Amino acid sequence: MLLSSAYLPPVQYVALLAQRKKAHIEIWEHYVKQSYRNRATILSANGPLDLIMPLEKQQGSKTILKDVKIAYNDRWNAEHWNAIVSAYNSSPFFEYYRDDLEPFFTEKFQFLIDYNQELLQCILKLMQIQAETSFTTDFIPLNSEEEDFRYTISPKKKCSEIIFPEYTQVFEDKFDFFPNLSILDLLCNKGPESKEYLLSIHI
Repeated sequence: MLLSSAYLPPVQYVALLAQRKKAHIEIWEHYVKQSYRNRATILSANGPLDLIMPLEKQQGSKTILKDVKIAYNDRWNAEHWNAIVSAYNSSPFFEYYRDDLEPFFTEKFQFLIDYNQELLQCILKLMQIQAETSFTTDFIPLNSEEEDFRYTISPKKKCSEIIFPEYTQVFEDKFDFFPNLSILDLLCNKGPESKEYLLSIHI
């Protein structure tokens, strides 16, 4: 199975890892803008909120993902953490995972793929999901593997064919259920039941 690198990836992404248990993470592609590679969507008091990680400007228009660096010119990491705390502080399980997640928003990482990979491994551990992930050693051409989700899991594409069972979200009194948000939404609201939820999705 092929996946893109992803920042606090959507539920669909982690459900694939929970069920397939093995994935290659593509790092030799040209960086794709407006993707989950450096953005995540959480549920705030005002509705879905995109958290977008700024990246350093690269030389030329086509940059290999493995070379993309995170920019820290502004305090995006503190802003993202404050938004996460505001959104999930009243959720049932945020307090149990807070200490594991906070270092990713206080410490600095140079490369995007390293940050995403370490954060993903942290989340998988918190969910008690055993999945083997490894970086690709070269770009894998399209249509060369049966399960290639590098470009199909995207903020621009709705998962209308996938049914995500509803669960209680923090602001359910204000909004209808929002499916396939960042895995953070599921983790904070379902806690230890998150793994069972991911395994229940027909994907």
